[in-house]
Amino acid sequence: MTLLIDDLDGGVRRLTLNRPQAANALSRALQDALVAALQDAAGDHAVRGVLITGAGGRVFSAGADLREDLGLPLLEAKKLRRALLLRSILAVLDCPKPVVAMVRGKCVGGGAMLALMADEVILETGASVSMPEIALAMPSPLGITIIQARGGRQAAHRLMQANRPMDAETALACSIADDVQDDVALDATAAARAAALGTLDHAAYATNKAWLNGPLRARIIAAAAAAEAAHSQVHDDAH
Repeated sequence: MTLLIDDLDGGVRRLTLNRPQAANALSRALQDALVAALQDAAGDHAVRGVLITGAGGRVFSAGADLREDLGLPLLEAKKLRRALLLRSILAVLDCPKPVVAMVRGKCVGGGAMLALMADEVILETGASVSMPEIALAMPSPLGITIIQARGGRQAAHRLMQANRPMDAETALACSIADDVQDDVALDATAAARAAALGTLDHAAYATNKAWLNGPLRARIIAAAAAAEAAHSQVHDDAH
């Protein structure tokens, strides 16, 4: 099975996470393919915008694939998963082309972090966003940083600390999402939005995007380092 479906239509490169049998969990190979596609899109003059979505309609992505055998000891495997997710998040953030995330179904943990790195996020009316890390005793400065950048402190508290999922309308109200559409209109709306952003001057858009995202990028790097230190401390305390 092709892990990432990659289509170009009218200048919009549609990248579909294609592991519906595994809730579109972010395996190493899937993230490798996504990062490569985003980097390729950045230099492809035929691509004016990028649309990221998930196959199957039930889950955009359940986040990192915790069941994947990475062939490493447990602690090293966890560290690699965090590094892979950070790389994927930054690949979305750093893409100089407009990136739109189109979300059907559940958008969970690392999958939500990935989607929220897009320039615009469009949810289907039945979609939801959840960040269950704290219920798994996993500190997540990275998730807090990403949520807070979009929705502020209260949104970050609700999702990350209180572990309360957001439905689509709530996500829209607190700026976690940019638009909500019913299932019939979702595809056309998201593609049209990516295409519309793609009509803007490419150089100006890329320059503005890099400037706009620069402070957030620095905070993400710092948050990832803080998360790594927190996970190391938890391991040390356990021993």
